[in-house]
Amino acid sequence: MAEVPPLEQLHREFGPQGVRFFTVYTREPHPAENYPHHTSYEQKLRHAAHCRQQDGITMPIIVDSLDGEIHRAYGTLPNMVYIIDRRGRIFFRSQWTQHREIREALEELILIEQARARGERLRPVYSERLGLREDYPDAHQRVFRRAGPQATADFERQSGKAPVPGN
Repeated sequence: MAEVPPLEQLHREFGPQGVRFFTVYTREPHPAENYPHHTSYEQKLRHAAHCRQQDGITMPIIVDSLDGEIHRAYGTLPNMVYIIDRRGRIFFRSQWTQHREIREALEELILIEQARARGERLRPVYSERLGLREDYPDAHQRVFRRAGPQATADFERQSGKAPVPGN
């Protein structure tokens, strides 16, 4: 999708600083004729490999169990981004990807980890906010076409959007 190139850039930039990136392939996001719901783990592995190849993903991909154990453990929302600190705690989470916010969170976490390494006492604080994300209609249509005509029809039916001409 449109989110992959900026995440790959963050992976290249922050990886040398010790930040590890993973894509977790949880389920087929838009099941249709070409990529149906997974019925076997082998099929899920093939779909994840196609995703890696088609989207140019270079970071490691973790393929969730067929029943979605990892996805359920983190709340089952689609397209989530999690940043987990060295202590195993969720430092940042966001539905969809706001690359500027991810960058800012990574920079902040690195500063916090450096302060902890110097022995500074820090106390965690929780914040939450509602934001807007960019819409990528061309990328969505590319994904729907790749999945098959049923993916476009399902999306249009569920979102109340009119069909896109030529699709």
